[in-house]
Amino acid sequence: MKKFIFSIVAIIIAGIVIVFLPKQGNKDGKQDAAAAEDSVYDNNMFDIETLSNRDIYFKADTPLPDNSVINDLVDVANGYAILRVAYCDAELWFRFGLVVNDTIGLLKTNVIKDKTMRAAADRYVKTLVDILPRDTALWNQADSVLWGKVWSAYNSYANKLSNRFALNRYGKINGKDVERYLDIKQFIPNYDSIYNLRMQQTEENERYLKQMAEQTTSFDRECLYTVEYAHQQRYEEPHPAIPMLEALMESGQFSRYLHEVWRTWRVLRQMAESPSRDGMILNMEYNQMRYRCLNTIIKQIVKNHKDIYAINDFCFLASYDNIIRYNEFMFGNSAPLEQMMLFPEILEKSDENDK
Repeated sequence: MKKFIFSIVAIIIAGIVIVFLPKQGNKDGKQDAAAAEDSVYDNNMFDIETLSNRDIYFKADTPLPDNSVINDLVDVANGYAILRVAYCDAELWFRFGLVVNDTIGLLKTNVIKDKTMRAAADRYVKTLVDILPRDTALWNQADSVLWGKVWSAYNSYANKLSNRFALNRYGKINGKDVERYLDIKQFIPNYDSIYNLRMQQTEENERYLKQMAEQTTSFDRECLYTVEYAHQQRYEEPHPAIPMLEALMESGQFSRYLHEVWRTWRVLRQMAESPSRDGMILNMEYNQMRYRCLNTIIKQIVKNHKDIYAINDFCFLASYDNIIRYNEFMFGNSAPLEQMMLFPEILEKSDENDK
């Protein structure tokens, strides 16, 4: 296949959570206080939302059997939820000078059943509570040393989660296995030509892809065609594919491509909301939809607790990071970078124009 939409097989197999390293706003490590105040406080663009004091935990929507695999998966979902939201709240100190220590301290680590991982979550939360400043006069003195401490706490806990819930605990699987499992050509034999439509933004292509998504009797094909439809009109906001992608996730039907549907939907929603570092980030909404998908996947695993591919799907989606304010680029939140990952044809088109 000339192009393969899932270029992250190795990351999925390794069980590595995708994170974007925190970067400072200025070279001297200090935040641009005036810019933050103008955009958030003076103009009152949005209310800053902390996450740690909200109901951020995964809950099954049907009773689950009490066995080690299912219990581990619930711990995976909640362990990574705690990892994500505490970090996102820590970012609010660096960006807006918001004191978040007590809010982070409200996280309920007792939702994690595994004693070792519960203790690791406790240490992570306590570390952030202890190291983040409470004196807002220190805001402009925030530098890379403090960032390093936050990152170290994050990374330490993330590694413990990854090691404890390594996929090889539940079955044998390798990169080639996952590549075969995700191979789009088993559902769309002419996928190369479908992929090439991304470079041809036309109303005819839009109609064709939408029609194929609506008429197929295969839910996997419906997911794939809808994702491809999302690559048409990719600069339209809000994108017309958003409600279609939402309907797929809300249907309760299982697909091995649910994580791709969710990632595509999330980046379209966030780019329509704000690509700015100072804008609203709808992580609560994204995670509620993430949990809908996780509930669909875990029901598949309940049917067969040895389904290593579904377990892999669950762990990948459960561990995927939130949209964050600081990322590898010096501008915007992490959504534009995510868009480049999921819509590589944007860069390909740019390269063609430069020739």
